[in-house]
Amino acid sequence: MHRETPTELSVMRPSYFMNDVRFNTAEDLAKYVIGKFVKDGDKPDIPPESIGEALKRIAGCFVTVYVDGNLRGCIGNAVAKGPLWKSVTDNAVYAVSEDYRFTHINKDELGRLTLEVSVLTPLTEYKPKNTPELLRFLQQEKPGLIVSKYGRSALFLPQVWDDLPRPEDFLAHLCLKAGLDPDDWEKGTQFWIFRRETN
Repeated sequence: MHRETPTELSVMRPSYFMNDVRFNTAEDLAKYVIGKFVKDGDKPDIPPESIGEALKRIAGCFVTVYVDGNLRGCIGNAVAKGPLWKSVTDNAVYAVSEDYRFTHINKDELGRLTLEVSVLTPLTEYKPKNTPELLRFLQQEKPGLIVSKYGRSALFLPQVWDDLPRPEDFLAHLCLKAGLDPDDWEKGTQFWIFRRETN
């Protein structure tokens, strides 16, 4: 019979057992789901009665996972699809198994895994009057951003500003992520902004 190591237990679930659990934070829920999924190969069933009120609201989210501090997966939905806890559960599984940029997380990596759950505010379309206004707004506010043009779109979470602090660089890389030219943001592009909720 397999016995979980202490490191596996710390990732698989919070410091209590499932029959006592009440998931009050998105991070606790994501940790439990990832640990169970990586160990057993199936998404765990989460009893609705184990979910705290804060996770029952309607909101979109992204789950980002790291191993040894290195990015290994980031999956989410900017538009809410239902209760937050269901999005956290789905995106936690997808982040460790369906991000095409990385190999899947395996059991040996659980003890070195950390995660971040970004709960997002609703999207708001942003229509700048001109390029200087766009750049000034982004420099001051540093929101999460979606660009869309020619039927293509891409999203950066607000955390990406840490790596790309210049609005011009942020926009160019976001356009490249969408499969656009790096200067496509300058004309005819639609923008949606959002924030990351704080606890």
